[in-house]
Amino acid sequence: MDTSPTAIEKRLTTFRERCAQLGLALTPQRLAIYEVLASTGEHPGAEDIYQRLKPSIPSLSRGTVYRTLTLFESHHLVSRVHVSDEQARFDANLDDHHHLVCVRCQRVVDFQDARLDRLPFDEAAPGGFHVLGHRVHLLGLCPQCQEQV
Repeated sequence: MDTSPTAIEKRLTTFRERCAQLGLALTPQRLAIYEVLASTGEHPGAEDIYQRLKPSIPSLSRGTVYRTLTLFESHHLVSRVHVSDEQARFDANLDDHHHLVCVRCQRVVDFQDARLDRLPFDEAAPGGFHVLGHRVHLLGLCPQCQEQV
């Protein structure tokens, strides 16, 4: 995900506009939580976000972070990244993309691949499942973990 100041500001502007359209109050806590997600490609979990924000917002509770992320996800403002059985991770990058997941350190990296975007899926998949879209997670070892092997 592009984390340049221009890209971050564009995501924040879109977020503010979308919250207004949805009638969601844009509290300082909600904006701070979204800013963490919009400014990193790390796909942090709720606990990571809480730890990053707690020094600057001492009144912030873990519950607020968890509820806010659930609210954002339910309104399609962020997406949940399923890495493993560990805590949920979140992504502010809503563009079509896929993920590389390190099976050792759980690092998640966005990537795009037109070949994966063109995978042929009928809307009516086996078992009556209606396919709306897809994201591919490729599992492997990141460069840092490869050095440790």
